[in-house]
Amino acid sequence: MSVSGAAHDRSNARGRIRRWRVHGLALVAVIAALAMRPTSPAGADTGDPVSAPASAAVPDVLTGDTWLRHHREDLMPYWDQPAALGDPVGNFPSFRDRNGDLIPASPDTQDSSDPRALSTLARQVYGYSLSFMLTGQDRYLTYAKAGLDWIDAHAKDPVYGGYYGDLNADGSPVNPQGKKDLFDLASLGLAYGMYFNVTRDPAVENELLAVRDLIFDKYYDPAQHRMKDSLTYDLSTEVDTGGPGENITDLLIPATAVSLSNWALLSDPARQTQFKNDLRELVSILIANHKNDGATNPNNRFYFWGPSGRFGSFSSLETDFGHNLLSYAVIYDANHLFPDRPWDGLSDDRARLLSHAWDGAASRWNERIVRSFATGNVEPDSGWWMHDEGDQLLATLDLSEGFTNTAQIDQLARSAQTFLDIYVDRDPAYPARETFARIDNVGDQTDLRKTFAGKNMDHNFEHALIMYLHGQALEGKPATLYYAFPADQALTAVAEPYWFNSAGQTRTVTRDVSTLAGHKVVEVSFTGIGQAAGEPYPAPNDTTAPTTTVTRSPDANQAGWNDGPVTLDLNATDDPGGVGVKEVHVLMDDQAGLTPDRAVIEPGAHATVTLSSEGDYDVSYYAVDLLGNREPVQTTRVRVDRTPPTVSGLPEQPCAIWPPNDRMVTIAHVVGADALSGLADLTVDVTADEPDAGDVLVDGGTVQVRAFRDDEGDGRVYTVTATATDAAGNVTVGQGTCTVPHDQRGGH
Repeated sequence: MSVSGAAHDRSNARGRIRRWRVHGLALVAVIAALAMRPTSPAGADTGDPVSAPASAAVPDVLTGDTWLRHHREDLMPYWDQPAALGDPVGNFPSFRDRNGDLIPASPDTQDSSDPRALSTLARQVYGYSLSFMLTGQDRYLTYAKAGLDWIDAHAKDPVYGGYYGDLNADGSPVNPQGKKDLFDLASLGLAYGMYFNVTRDPAVENELLAVRDLIFDKYYDPAQHRMKDSLTYDLSTEVDTGGPGENITDLLIPATAVSLSNWALLSDPARQTQFKNDLRELVSILIANHKNDGATNPNNRFYFWGPSGRFGSFSSLETDFGHNLLSYAVIYDANHLFPDRPWDGLSDDRARLLSHAWDGAASRWNERIVRSFATGNVEPDSGWWMHDEGDQLLATLDLSEGFTNTAQIDQLARSAQTFLDIYVDRDPAYPARETFARIDNVGDQTDLRKTFAGKNMDHNFEHALIMYLHGQALEGKPATLYYAFPADQALTAVAEPYWFNSAGQTRTVTRDVSTLAGHKVVEVSFTGIGQAAGEPYPAPNDTTAPTTTVTRSPDANQAGWNDGPVTLDLNATDDPGGVGVKEVHVLMDDQAGLTPDRAVIEPGAHATVTLSSEGDYDVSYYAVDLLGNREPVQTTRVRVDRTPPTVSGLPEQPCAIWPPNDRMVTIAHVVGADALSGLADLTVDVTADEPDAGDVLVDGGTVQVRAFRDDEGDGRVYTVTATATDAAGNVTVGQGTCTVPHDQRGGH
């Protein structure tokens, strides 16, 4: 849900171009079969969301594994190269060739300084942060943090505030007195926001808040209900760029990069409310200033114009299907954050936009409307990022609607296959793959560039993430993402699957982050993506939190231990007339350190947790209602020891002692031990094949026997039996024998 970066690549220069003819798309057979199903209009609302049927056949192109593989095999080889990381690491270059090697800037922007666009630097930080989220590989955090440090050291204007839009390769500003675009500033939200998402670094959160405050202090014009494109270097005077009026990206970038992605993660509830209010305002301005009013024909009100002052100009900058698709995605996602659903009425317009943007015959997305709204007046085919936006909008609708719209799934399958078949460079001569920038409007020529100021890690990485989340949900599988949370927040920090919600989650603390001291790698598996229960509207006057009771099975013994699995059934209830329970949170912290700490969130009023592995657990739990009222945390202790104690010191074979006559000799020193619950009892019994009173002395675990004269000279055989019991009730029985003979001649 990002934008193309047209502000930095407005001439759409082709760079290196070669002829490349597409000989038909071979869609998988199952997609063809799906296409024969009865359909409904794409994008239409279909009622309450339901879960995808577990038995539904999922095309391979829509599975989560396909998009993890796309990220791993198609994208990362290009961005894992040393050339991508910069010198020093974090000084990410903006221009590289098909192999990933460094090249000068594109001809239309080339100068000897090889500039780095601020938006490109930010997008690469975003991409490496997102790559950690998908893989859990620590080095990506190192790359992302290096990029943030480079931006902090070189892109900030220490005199006038704000950020320079372009840097030279040495980090100096290309033009210290150049204008400062809102597009560039808001793009930093991608960098700060995604790195903060995965690490919860408070310093980075402060940088994100500072970006937000600068946007709304300097670029927001509340009196005119608008945003300013740009300001002079000293942030004092408005500069209209690409005008006339406000550019649509002035709203879409702050909405997606700053507000939508981050509001739920902020540490201050007041800031969370502020970011949500910002999002509502940005969407309101977007609709008021850029959406066609349908004055000449109500059926045409679906379209969004790029500049607010160029209504009716189909050729104006950023007036294309990409920005339209993104606009409807932003509106749809924002709409679901507010209980009053302020923009529900735009579903018909969204469906109409989708029907114009989609080329069903070619299974591709069109570029724009040309000349008029008359049927067929479209420029076919589109740049890579528009294809990303089309897929992401369809995936978003599917997730929220619970996969009830078969036609939507079919369309997404065809579109996704087209993207992988046409845009991904799988020429073996260029093993670094990535994607081409654009398929030309006659379908047989390609802009072969893989990176430039408007094309970086942003669009394709976001596309891969959203398609992975969609695919896992479509298959009925949890989606697993990785975080690097501070150790003390590992079980409690808010985690969401990107900007979607989730009905439930399970998180496991797996290890230390090797490159970030004091942080733990936390693996979070999300279920019910897009299906979390929403706040009721209008909200009743309910300020009372739910209460939770826990039933334990089986009970612990008198020592407080169990020798097998323990199941906790947690049931939450809300007061009569309350809004109802939304979810139950359970956190399991193993004090013994034998098992990873983990936590679960179960939707609804009931949760069941079974602790099967050994450990000494503090289990904390609480319920939350649909208005966010949360009960105080309660804690119960569960201690599980399934390992019997050990017994040592028994006689070991062969045990034959030839002692002097009438002496006490030691044949065993029995020791019991238990590493977890501790030893509760140890008994030692001794029997002989020829019993004789006073023959045996047992003192604790030490066993002594008296030597004697045996007429036959073969002595006696003693059997030592030890029974050890730990505090959990586990029992170990050990046994050993020892022969104590005596030589009739007196023994030697």
